[in-house]
Amino acid sequence: MRIFWRALTIVLVVGLGIGHWQFFVGFGQLAKPERALQSVSVEPLPLTVFCPGALVEVGGQSGVELGSVTRVGEALISTRTSLDQLLVTPPISSEVGVAATAAASKQSTELLSLVQSQAVSRERLAGLAASYCQKPTASGWLINGSAVVGQDSVIIAANPNQVEALVELQIHLPGRIITDQFALAPNSEQLIPTAAYANGESAFAVYFRSSGPEISVAMQNRETRGLNAIGVELEGVTLEPATEFVFAGLRPLTQGFENPTLRVFNPSTEDSELIITVFADDNVELIRQVVTAGSFQEIELEILGSYQLVTMTSTANVLAAIKNPTIEPVLDFAWIQAAELFTTVSLPLPSYQNALVIANPMALALEVTLETTTGDRVTNQALVIAPFTQTAVVTRADSVALVGSGEFAVAIEVLDPNGYSVIHPRQTANLGNDLSIKVN
Repeated sequence: MRIFWRALTIVLVVGLGIGHWQFFVGFGQLAKPERALQSVSVEPLPLTVFCPGALVEVGGQSGVELGSVTRVGEALISTRTSLDQLLVTPPISSEVGVAATAAASKQSTELLSLVQSQAVSRERLAGLAASYCQKPTASGWLINGSAVVGQDSVIIAANPNQVEALVELQIHLPGRIITDQFALAPNSEQLIPTAAYANGESAFAVYFRSSGPEISVAMQNRETRGLNAIGVELEGVTLEPATEFVFAGLRPLTQGFENPTLRVFNPSTEDSELIITVFADDNVELIRQVVTAGSFQEIELEILGSYQLVTMTSTANVLAAIKNPTIEPVLDFAWIQAAELFTTVSLPLPSYQNALVIANPMALALEVTLETTTGDRVTNQALVIAPFTQTAVVTRADSVALVGSGEFAVAIEVLDPNGYSVIHPRQTANLGNDLSIKVN
Protein backbone atom coordinates (compact mmCIF):
# COMPACT_ATOMS: atom_id res chain seq x y z
CA MET A 1 0.00 0.00 0.00
CA ARG A 2 2.81 2.35 0.81
CA ILE A 3 4.38 1.54 -2.55
CA PHE A 4 1.08 2.52 -4.24
CA TRP A 5 0.89 5.92 -2.47
CA ARG A 6 4.56 6.65 -3.21
CA ALA A 7 4.06 5.91 -6.95
CA LEU A 8 0.91 8.06 -6.97
CA THR A 9 2.80 10.94 -5.30
CA ILE A 10 5.61 10.77 -7.88
CA VAL A 11 3.08 10.80 -10.75
CA LEU A 12 1.28 13.84 -9.29
CA VAL A 13 4.56 15.78 -8.76
CA VAL A 14 5.73 15.04 -12.31
CA GLY A 15 2.33 16.03 -13.70
CA LEU A 16 2.29 19.29 -11.79
CA GLY A 17 5.81 20.06 -13.07
CA ILE A 18 4.84 19.44 -16.68
CA GLY A 19 1.68 21.51 -16.30
CA HIS A 20 3.65 24.38 -14.75
CA TRP A 21 6.12 24.29 -17.68
CA GLN A 22 3.35 24.24 -20.29
CA PHE A 23 1.07 26.93 -18.82
CA PHE A 24 3.49 29.25 -16.97
CA VAL A 25 6.36 29.56 -19.39
CA GLY A 26 9.12 31.81 -18.06
CA PHE A 27 7.77 31.72 -14.48
CA GLY A 28 10.63 32.05 -12.04
CA GLN A 29 13.05 33.55 -14.63
CA LEU A 30 14.52 36.99 -14.21
CA ALA A 31 12.95 39.55 -16.53
CA LYS A 32 15.34 40.76 -19.23
CA PRO A 33 15.59 44.53 -19.53
CA GLU A 34 14.62 45.98 -22.89
CA ARG A 35 17.57 47.10 -24.98
CA ALA A 36 17.42 50.57 -26.47
CA LEU A 37 19.36 51.36 -29.63
CA GLN A 38 21.70 54.30 -29.28
CA SER A 39 23.06 56.31 -32.21
CA VAL A 40 26.67 57.37 -32.02
CA SER A 41 27.96 60.06 -34.37
CA VAL A 42 31.51 59.70 -35.67
CA GLU A 43 33.24 62.91 -36.69
CA PRO A 44 35.53 62.43 -39.70
CA LEU A 45 39.12 63.62 -39.73
CA PRO A 46 39.88 66.85 -41.61
CA LEU A 47 39.78 66.30 -45.36
CA THR A 48 43.10 66.60 -47.21
CA VAL A 49 43.60 66.61 -50.97
CA PHE A 50 47.01 66.68 -52.65
CA CYS A 51 48.23 68.07 -55.98
CA PRO A 52 51.27 66.23 -57.46
CA GLY A 53 53.07 69.43 -58.52
CA ALA A 54 55.07 70.52 -61.56
CA LEU A 55 56.01 68.37 -64.53
CA VAL A 56 59.16 66.24 -64.47
CA GLU A 57 61.95 66.20 -67.06
CA VAL A 58 64.10 63.08 -67.41
CA GLY A 59 67.59 63.39 -68.89
CA GLY A 60 67.69 67.18 -68.91
CA GLN A 61 66.50 69.46 -71.70
CA SER A 62 68.71 67.70 -74.25
CA GLY A 63 67.84 64.22 -72.96
CA VAL A 64 71.45 63.06 -72.48
CA GLU A 65 72.12 63.96 -68.84
CA LEU A 66 72.39 60.62 -67.06
CA GLY A 67 70.48 60.41 -63.80
CA SER A 68 68.87 63.80 -64.26
CA VAL A 69 65.25 63.83 -62.99
CA THR A 70 64.11 67.37 -62.24
CA ARG A 71 60.97 69.47 -61.90
CA VAL A 72 60.20 72.06 -64.57
CA GLY A 73 58.45 75.33 -63.77
CA GLU A 74 55.38 75.47 -61.51
CA ALA A 75 51.87 74.06 -61.68
CA LEU A 76 48.91 76.41 -61.23
CA ILE A 77 46.51 75.46 -58.41
CA SER A 78 42.78 76.26 -58.65
CA THR A 79 40.64 75.86 -55.51
CA ARG A 80 36.94 75.71 -54.65
CA THR A 81 35.72 75.33 -51.05
CA SER A 82 32.56 75.99 -49.06
CA LEU A 83 34.60 77.38 -46.14
CA ASP A 84 35.87 80.91 -45.64
CA GLN A 85 39.18 79.64 -44.29
CA LEU A 86 41.10 76.36 -44.75
CA LEU A 87 43.28 74.64 -42.16
CA VAL A 88 45.97 74.35 -44.84
CA THR A 89 45.69 76.71 -47.81
CA PRO A 90 47.53 75.80 -51.04
CA PRO A 91 49.58 78.43 -52.90
CA ILE A 92 48.52 79.80 -56.28
CA SER A 93 51.35 77.87 -57.95
CA SER A 94 53.95 75.36 -56.84
CA GLU A 95 56.96 73.38 -58.05
CA VAL A 96 56.56 70.52 -55.57
CA GLY A 97 53.35 68.77 -54.58
CA VAL A 98 51.03 70.73 -52.30
CA ALA A 99 48.17 69.85 -49.95
CA ALA A 100 44.97 71.60 -48.90
CA THR A 101 43.05 70.67 -45.73
CA ALA A 102 39.55 71.53 -44.52
CA ALA A 103 37.61 70.41 -41.42
CA ALA A 104 33.84 69.78 -41.48
CA SER A 105 31.46 66.96 -40.60
CA LYS A 106 30.09 66.72 -44.15
CA GLN A 107 32.78 66.02 -46.71
CA SER A 108 32.56 66.08 -50.50
CA THR A 109 33.85 68.04 -53.46
CA GLU A 110 31.72 70.92 -52.13
CA LEU A 111 33.85 71.09 -49.00
CA LEU A 112 37.18 71.02 -50.85
CA SER A 113 38.06 70.57 -54.52
CA LEU A 114 41.35 71.36 -56.34
CA VAL A 115 42.73 71.02 -59.85
CA GLN A 116 46.22 71.75 -61.09
CA SER A 117 47.32 72.72 -64.60
CA GLN A 118 50.60 73.49 -66.34
CA ALA A 119 51.75 74.26 -69.89
CA VAL A 120 55.39 73.76 -70.91
CA SER A 121 57.32 74.35 -74.12
CA ARG A 122 60.79 72.85 -74.04
CA GLU A 123 62.96 70.85 -76.38
CA ARG A 124 61.76 67.45 -75.16
CA LEU A 125 58.79 68.41 -73.00
CA ALA A 126 55.89 70.32 -74.55
CA GLY A 127 52.15 70.37 -74.07
CA LEU A 128 49.58 70.97 -71.35
CA ALA A 129 48.94 68.69 -68.38
CA ALA A 130 45.96 69.20 -66.07
CA SER A 131 44.67 66.84 -63.40
CA TYR A 132 42.31 66.60 -60.45
CA CYS A 133 44.00 66.75 -57.04
CA GLN A 134 42.97 63.61 -55.18
CA LYS A 135 42.76 62.55 -51.57
CA PRO A 136 45.85 60.51 -50.56
CA THR A 137 45.20 56.77 -50.49
CA ALA A 138 46.80 53.62 -49.06
CA SER A 139 46.68 51.78 -52.40
CA GLY A 140 45.65 52.24 -56.00
CA TRP A 141 46.21 51.71 -59.74
CA LEU A 142 47.83 53.74 -62.52
CA ILE A 143 46.82 52.38 -65.93
CA ASN A 144 48.51 54.63 -68.49
CA GLY A 145 52.20 53.62 -68.49
CA SER A 146 54.35 53.32 -71.63
CA ALA A 147 58.11 52.90 -72.15
CA VAL A 148 58.73 52.43 -75.88
CA VAL A 149 61.10 54.67 -77.84
CA GLY A 150 59.76 58.22 -77.78
CA GLN A 151 57.55 57.65 -74.74
CA ASP A 152 58.39 57.68 -71.05
CA SER A 153 56.46 57.51 -67.80
CA VAL A 154 57.47 58.90 -64.41
CA ILE A 155 55.84 57.96 -61.09
CA ILE A 156 55.46 60.94 -58.74
CA ALA A 157 55.04 59.68 -55.17
CA ALA A 158 54.64 62.01 -52.17
CA ASN A 159 54.10 61.48 -48.45
CA PRO A 160 52.32 64.52 -46.94
CA ASN A 161 52.30 62.99 -43.43
CA GLN A 162 54.46 63.25 -40.32
CA VAL A 163 55.43 59.54 -40.33
CA GLU A 164 57.36 57.41 -42.79
CA ALA A 165 55.61 55.29 -45.43
CA LEU A 166 56.98 52.05 -46.91
CA VAL A 167 55.63 51.72 -50.44
CA GLU A 168 55.39 48.51 -52.46
CA LEU A 169 55.24 48.82 -56.26
CA GLN A 170 53.92 46.18 -58.63
CA ILE A 171 54.66 46.86 -62.31
CA HIS A 172 52.19 44.78 -64.33
CA LEU A 173 53.67 43.96 -67.74
CA PRO A 174 52.24 41.61 -70.37
CA GLY A 175 52.80 38.15 -68.91
CA ARG A 176 54.77 39.12 -65.79
CA ILE A 177 54.88 41.32 -62.67
CA ILE A 178 57.93 43.18 -61.33
CA THR A 179 57.91 44.25 -57.67
CA ASP A 180 59.95 46.84 -55.80
CA GLN A 181 59.87 48.75 -52.52
CA PHE A 182 60.96 52.18 -51.39
CA ALA A 183 60.60 54.34 -48.29
CA LEU A 184 59.02 57.78 -48.28
CA ALA A 185 60.22 59.98 -45.44
CA PRO A 186 57.71 62.36 -43.80
CA ASN A 187 56.82 65.32 -46.05
CA SER A 188 59.01 64.04 -48.89
CA GLU A 189 58.60 62.88 -52.49
CA GLN A 190 60.26 60.54 -54.97
CA LEU A 191 60.37 60.89 -58.78
CA ILE A 192 60.70 57.42 -60.29
CA PRO A 193 61.32 56.90 -64.04
CA THR A 194 59.76 53.59 -65.06
CA ALA A 195 62.20 52.66 -67.86
CA ALA A 196 64.18 50.47 -65.45
CA TYR A 197 61.07 48.34 -64.89
CA ALA A 198 59.33 48.37 -68.28
CA ASN A 199 61.88 49.33 -70.95
CA GLY A 200 60.44 48.66 -74.42
CA GLU A 201 56.89 47.96 -73.25
CA SER A 202 54.15 49.90 -75.02
CA ALA A 203 51.66 49.33 -72.18
CA PHE A 204 51.95 48.63 -68.48
CA ALA A 205 50.02 49.31 -65.29
CA VAL A 206 51.24 50.12 -61.78
CA TYR A 207 49.72 49.01 -58.49
CA PHE A 208 51.03 50.60 -55.29
CA ARG A 209 50.38 49.94 -51.61
CA SER A 210 51.57 51.86 -48.54
CA SER A 211 52.21 49.98 -45.29
CA GLY A 212 52.04 53.25 -43.38
CA PRO A 213 50.01 56.43 -43.94
CA GLU A 214 48.01 57.30 -47.03
CA ILE A 215 50.14 58.78 -49.83
CA SER A 216 49.74 60.63 -53.13
CA VAL A 217 50.80 58.87 -56.34
CA ALA A 218 50.48 60.12 -59.94
CA MET A 219 51.97 59.20 -63.31
CA GLN A 220 53.34 61.59 -65.91
CA ASN A 221 53.61 60.57 -69.57
CA ARG A 222 55.69 62.35 -72.21
CA GLU A 223 55.96 61.69 -75.96
CA THR A 224 58.45 62.76 -78.62
CA ARG A 225 58.63 62.07 -82.34
CA GLY A 226 62.16 62.42 -83.61
CA LEU A 227 63.38 65.73 -82.20
CA ASN A 228 59.87 67.09 -81.63
CA ALA A 229 57.99 66.95 -78.34
CA ILE A 230 54.38 66.02 -79.12
CA GLY A 231 52.59 65.90 -75.80
CA VAL A 232 52.60 65.50 -72.05
CA GLU A 233 50.01 64.30 -69.55
CA LEU A 234 49.72 63.83 -65.77
CA GLU A 235 47.13 61.48 -64.24
CA GLY A 236 46.28 60.51 -60.68
CA VAL A 237 44.98 57.21 -59.36
CA THR A 238 42.29 55.60 -61.53
CA LEU A 239 39.11 53.97 -60.29
CA GLU A 240 39.41 50.44 -58.88
CA PRO A 241 38.98 47.45 -61.24
CA ALA A 242 35.31 47.18 -62.19
CA THR A 243 32.85 45.63 -64.64
CA GLU A 244 31.03 48.80 -65.77
CA PHE A 245 32.61 51.96 -67.18
CA VAL A 246 31.57 55.37 -68.48
CA PHE A 247 33.99 57.62 -70.40
CA ALA A 248 33.05 61.31 -70.61
CA GLY A 249 34.72 64.06 -72.63
CA LEU A 250 35.88 62.07 -75.68
CA ARG A 251 35.78 63.69 -79.10
CA PRO A 252 37.92 63.22 -82.24
CA LEU A 253 40.56 65.94 -82.55
CA THR A 254 42.85 64.67 -85.34
CA GLN A 255 40.55 64.82 -88.38
CA GLY A 256 41.01 61.09 -88.87
CA PHE A 257 44.84 61.01 -88.87
CA GLU A 258 44.97 59.08 -85.59
CA ASN A 259 42.12 57.41 -83.74
CA PRO A 260 41.53 57.34 -79.99
CA THR A 261 42.71 54.08 -78.42
CA LEU A 262 40.98 52.26 -75.57
CA ARG A 263 43.47 50.46 -73.32
CA VAL A 264 42.12 47.63 -71.15
CA PHE A 265 44.13 45.68 -68.59
CA ASN A 266 42.73 42.50 -67.07
CA PRO A 267 44.42 41.86 -63.68
CA SER A 268 42.10 38.96 -62.80
CA THR A 269 42.79 35.23 -63.21
CA GLU A 270 40.02 34.68 -65.73
CA ASP A 271 39.43 35.90 -69.27
CA SER A 272 37.06 38.80 -69.71
CA GLU A 273 34.62 39.56 -72.51
CA LEU A 274 34.11 43.25 -73.22
CA ILE A 275 31.15 45.00 -74.79
CA ILE A 276 32.08 48.56 -75.81
CA THR A 277 29.31 50.94 -76.87
CA VAL A 278 30.02 54.22 -78.69
CA PHE A 279 27.04 56.59 -78.79
CA ALA A 280 27.53 58.87 -81.79
CA ASP A 281 25.25 61.64 -83.03
CA ASP A 282 23.22 59.44 -85.35
CA ASN A 283 24.19 55.83 -84.63
CA VAL A 284 25.36 53.40 -81.95
CA GLU A 285 28.40 51.20 -82.51
CA LEU A 286 29.02 47.96 -80.57
CA ILE A 287 32.46 46.37 -80.25
CA ARG A 288 33.08 42.95 -78.69
CA GLN A 289 36.53 41.94 -77.49
CA VAL A 290 38.09 39.30 -75.25
CA VAL A 291 40.95 40.21 -72.91
CA THR A 292 42.78 37.20 -71.53
CA ALA A 293 43.79 37.04 -67.87
CA GLY A 294 46.81 39.18 -66.99
CA SER A 295 47.01 40.83 -70.41
CA PHE A 296 46.48 44.19 -72.12
CA GLN A 297 44.26 44.97 -75.08
CA GLU A 298 44.34 48.19 -77.10
CA ILE A 299 41.28 48.89 -79.27
CA GLU A 300 41.04 51.70 -81.83
CA LEU A 301 37.81 53.66 -81.75
CA GLU A 302 36.98 54.96 -85.23
CA ILE A 303 34.76 57.92 -84.46
CA LEU A 304 33.83 61.13 -86.24
CA GLY A 305 31.86 64.22 -85.32
CA SER A 306 31.55 65.85 -81.93
CA TYR A 307 31.61 64.49 -78.37
CA GLN A 308 31.14 60.74 -78.09
CA LEU A 309 29.86 58.95 -74.99
CA VAL A 310 31.55 55.57 -74.51
CA THR A 311 30.40 52.86 -72.11
CA MET A 312 31.91 49.45 -71.48
CA THR A 313 30.87 46.31 -69.61
CA SER A 314 33.14 43.43 -68.70
CA THR A 315 32.57 39.92 -67.37
CA ALA A 316 35.56 40.31 -65.01
CA ASN A 317 36.99 43.24 -63.07
CA VAL A 318 39.31 45.21 -65.37
CA LEU A 319 40.99 48.62 -65.69
CA ALA A 320 40.46 50.90 -68.69
CA ALA A 321 41.32 54.33 -70.11
CA ILE A 322 41.20 56.02 -73.51
CA LYS A 323 44.18 57.81 -75.05
CA ASN A 324 42.98 60.69 -77.24
CA PRO A 325 45.46 62.65 -79.41
CA THR A 326 45.02 66.12 -80.88
CA ILE A 327 46.77 67.94 -83.72
CA GLU A 328 45.19 71.38 -83.30
CA PRO A 329 45.88 73.86 -81.88
CA VAL A 330 49.08 71.93 -80.99
CA LEU A 331 50.26 68.33 -80.97
CA ASP A 332 49.27 66.86 -77.61
CA PHE A 333 47.28 64.01 -76.06
CA ALA A 334 45.08 63.24 -73.06
CA TRP A 335 44.21 60.08 -71.16
CA ILE A 336 40.46 59.97 -70.60
CA GLN A 337 39.95 57.99 -67.42
CA ALA A 338 36.83 56.11 -66.40
CA ALA A 339 34.37 58.60 -64.94
CA GLU A 340 32.90 58.52 -61.45
CA LEU A 341 29.14 59.09 -61.34
CA PHE A 342 27.75 61.98 -59.29
CA THR A 343 24.43 63.50 -58.31
CA THR A 344 26.19 66.64 -57.02
CA VAL A 345 29.71 67.89 -57.67
CA SER A 346 31.65 71.14 -57.21
CA LEU A 347 34.77 71.95 -59.23
CA PRO A 348 37.26 74.77 -59.70
CA LEU A 349 38.18 75.52 -63.31
CA PRO A 350 41.73 76.08 -64.60
CA SER A 351 42.71 79.42 -66.15
CA TYR A 352 43.27 77.85 -69.58
CA GLN A 353 40.48 77.66 -72.17
CA ASN A 354 38.13 74.89 -71.10
CA ALA A 355 34.70 73.35 -71.50
CA LEU A 356 32.64 71.51 -68.91
CA VAL A 357 31.39 68.22 -70.39
CA ILE A 358 28.32 66.68 -68.70
CA ALA A 359 27.38 63.15 -69.77
CA ASN A 360 24.13 61.25 -69.21
CA PRO A 361 24.84 57.49 -69.31
CA MET A 362 21.26 56.57 -68.35
CA ALA A 363 18.19 55.67 -70.44
CA LEU A 364 16.13 58.62 -69.10
CA ALA A 365 16.58 62.33 -69.74
CA LEU A 366 18.65 64.12 -67.10
CA GLU A 367 17.97 67.54 -65.60
CA VAL A 368 21.04 69.38 -64.30
CA THR A 369 21.28 72.70 -62.50
CA LEU A 370 24.61 74.39 -63.29
CA GLU A 371 25.88 77.11 -60.95
CA THR A 372 28.87 79.14 -62.14
CA THR A 373 30.89 81.48 -59.94
CA THR A 374 33.09 84.26 -61.30
CA GLY A 375 34.50 86.46 -58.58
CA ASP A 376 31.47 87.49 -56.51
CA ARG A 377 29.01 86.86 -59.33
CA VAL A 378 26.93 83.66 -59.23
CA THR A 379 24.67 82.56 -62.10
CA ASN A 380 22.42 79.52 -62.53
CA GLN A 381 21.47 77.59 -65.64
CA ALA A 382 19.09 74.67 -66.16
CA LEU A 383 20.13 71.95 -68.61
CA VAL A 384 18.32 68.90 -69.98
CA ILE A 385 20.59 66.16 -71.32
CA ALA A 386 19.09 63.45 -73.50
CA PRO A 387 19.81 59.77 -72.73
CA PHE A 388 23.29 58.52 -73.71
CA THR A 389 24.53 61.96 -74.79
CA GLN A 390 26.90 64.67 -73.62
CA THR A 391 26.61 68.44 -73.38
CA ALA A 392 29.63 70.76 -73.44
CA VAL A 393 29.39 74.16 -71.74
CA VAL A 394 32.19 76.62 -72.53
CA THR A 395 32.78 78.89 -69.55
CA ARG A 396 35.36 81.33 -68.22
CA ALA A 397 34.09 81.00 -64.65
CA ASP A 398 36.30 80.40 -61.64
CA SER A 399 34.30 77.39 -60.45
CA VAL A 400 31.10 75.41 -61.05
CA ALA A 401 28.64 73.35 -59.03
CA LEU A 402 26.21 70.82 -60.54
CA VAL A 403 23.12 69.13 -59.13
CA GLY A 404 21.40 66.44 -61.19
CA SER A 405 18.02 64.70 -61.08
CA GLY A 406 19.96 61.44 -61.46
CA GLU A 407 23.54 60.23 -61.80
CA PHE A 408 25.80 61.89 -64.35
CA ALA A 409 29.46 61.91 -65.38
CA VAL A 410 31.48 65.08 -65.75
CA ALA A 411 34.86 66.04 -67.19
CA ILE A 412 36.73 69.30 -67.80
CA GLU A 413 38.18 69.46 -71.31
CA VAL A 414 41.13 71.84 -71.50
CA LEU A 415 41.78 72.71 -75.16
CA ASP A 416 44.05 75.72 -75.36
CA PRO A 417 46.75 77.07 -77.72
CA ASN A 418 49.16 75.67 -75.11
CA GLY A 419 47.84 72.10 -75.35
CA TYR A 420 45.14 69.58 -74.51
CA SER A 421 44.10 67.72 -71.36
CA VAL A 422 40.98 66.24 -69.73
CA ILE A 423 40.34 66.47 -65.97
CA HIS A 424 38.31 63.80 -64.16
CA PRO A 425 36.92 64.68 -60.70
CA ARG A 426 36.79 62.19 -57.83
CA GLN A 427 34.54 62.30 -54.78
CA THR A 428 36.49 62.77 -51.54
CA ALA A 429 35.58 61.88 -47.95
CA ASN A 430 37.11 60.35 -44.83
CA LEU A 431 35.68 57.50 -42.77
CA GLY A 432 33.07 58.98 -40.47
CA ASN A 433 31.44 61.27 -43.02
CA ASP A 434 27.66 60.85 -42.59
CA LEU A 435 28.33 57.64 -40.62
CA SER A 436 25.87 56.49 -37.94
CA ILE A 437 26.62 53.57 -35.59
CA LYS A 438 23.84 51.89 -33.57
CA VAL A 439 24.91 50.31 -30.28
CA ASN A 440 22.79 47.88 -28.21
